[in-house]
Amino acid sequence: MKDTLHQNALKALAEGSYGLAAKFWLDGYSLPRGFEELHKIYCRIDSLNEGSIDPDLCAILGLIALDNNEVFESDREKALEKCLDWATSGLQVDPDHYHCHRNAGSALYWLEDWDGALSYYERSCQLRSSPVLEIRIFRMLNRHSNSPDFSQLQPSVHSQSAMELYNAGVEIDYILTQYADMPEAESQRLTELKIHLYNQSYELYRAAVLTDQNDSLNYDPHTFAMCCNNLARELNFKQAYQEAITIVNEGIAQRKFMVILLNRMYIYMSAGMHENAIADGKELLREYSEEMDFVTLISTIDGVCLSHADIDQYSGMLYWADQGLELYQSVDPGDSVLQEEEVVRCVTNFYISKSKAMSMLGLEVNNSEDAEQADSLLENMPDNPSLMISRGETFAREKQWEKALECYDQVVHFGLEKGMARTVQVALYNRGYVLEAQMKDSEAALESFEQSIGHGNKDFWCYYWAVHSAYHLTENEKAVYYGTIAISLLAEQKEVKDDIAAELYEHIGTSLIDMGQYTEAVKNLEISLKLFYNRITEDNLKIAKAKAKEPTGFFRKFFGG
Repeated sequence: MKDTLHQNALKALAEGSYGLAAKFWLDGYSLPRGFEELHKIYCRIDSLNEGSIDPDLCAILGLIALDNNEVFESDREKALEKCLDWATSGLQVDPDHYHCHRNAGSALYWLEDWDGALSYYERSCQLRSSPVLEIRIFRMLNRHSNSPDFSQLQPSVHSQSAMELYNAGVEIDYILTQYADMPEAESQRLTELKIHLYNQSYELYRAAVLTDQNDSLNYDPHTFAMCCNNLARELNFKQAYQEAITIVNEGIAQRKFMVILLNRMYIYMSAGMHENAIADGKELLREYSEEMDFVTLISTIDGVCLSHADIDQYSGMLYWADQGLELYQSVDPGDSVLQEEEVVRCVTNFYISKSKAMSMLGLEVNNSEDAEQADSLLENMPDNPSLMISRGETFAREKQWEKALECYDQVVHFGLEKGMARTVQVALYNRGYVLEAQMKDSEAALESFEQSIGHGNKDFWCYYWAVHSAYHLTENEKAVYYGTIAISLLAEQKEVKDDIAAELYEHIGTSLIDMGQYTEAVKNLEISLKLFYNRITEDNLKIAKAKAKEPTGFFRKFFGG
């Protein structure tokens, strides 16, 4: 379809219908991508325009300068200046030429002449609705403000150009990133606006690409795939997983590229479709690893590793954890990329996944080898939380509890400094586990588990151990509170046996007895006994039932029971 538009534009050019040629090439985004063919078109149009300046020819030349300046000028700044010359020449012939105004504004925009760009963009919007330019105008008007009035950003959303709507969504995304601390209400509004723009673009592209509606100006499979990618990502954030999968698959069917496949892998992970995520991850590593930067590469391996973990495939989990650690250790320890939060998060996961997989597979852990490796790396990166977690786990396996706690304290310190929330969560959990399970210091343990939860840890086992510690301290309200949350997470925990669940219900039930809530205590203790028999639970159930039958209130005070 784009080639048909291109051929129609060439025909119109040959017939002297420059306005029609400009419509096909500019509104249809159908200029050829190949250097040689585009160079021939440039030379021909430039020659025609030198003979007699025409605003449509100037507009075509201007777009080539904006998007493909290497065709005639390798220096980007000089090409933008030439674009401005063509645009202003065209406006001398036709002062109301939309594309010449827009090209002039864009040339000045990229030359960072904001005042000059503003006047041309404002005139462009008067001539034709353009959400992209309206958003850029807002950005330029507020370039000196750290907290603009975002309520003034109300771009039009009624364009019939899918490309215009898609680019407007991208522009909104820039604003959301630039002003990450904007008021929550405006952030939500603009996020919904971004999704609306992507959705409008998607509908126009889909009609043109997937159904035969002869919408040649919007027929663009490549940009349709990019739009599907962006829209699916937003739907994933909203947990609309099935819709996101449908849309991202439509995009991949048109054009498969690294970013869209990465996006689908993460959507599959979020949707709990872990085998699909593993397949995508392996395909990415097989076909696109050479295109990936280090952060993307290690994140992809982490995704594959975690997906194996989520379906209890411990051999695969161990293999990919080792692959990730091997990649990490192949980089110069002084390279700053190793300090990036995403890298630290992945490596933390690798160490945790490796330890868990080896334990589940019954493999012996080589403590001396792990310690030597961690110490060697820590010499070059003494403030690396991931390595410090690994060193702490090694100390814990060697039953050197105090040294393990020192490591976890260091992880919390550096993790907070670097804003590494997940790493801090893990260190605090590990610290609490050592304190409770090994050192029997329930008070300090509960504090660690609560801090881990406070930093965002929503893992079942963190709540389980918080209940355990609170129960030992007779912190009844906390035992019930954390126990209730832990039970709500049971359905997601495949490896939790009935005796663990029974223990939670027993701790809640016994705590409720102490709190005088006997009826609720009976319910929880009965569930506990059904799951796993325990004599103490049975005795506590008898007490709870007896207390539940006792009279209460006014008559109990005066007549006893």
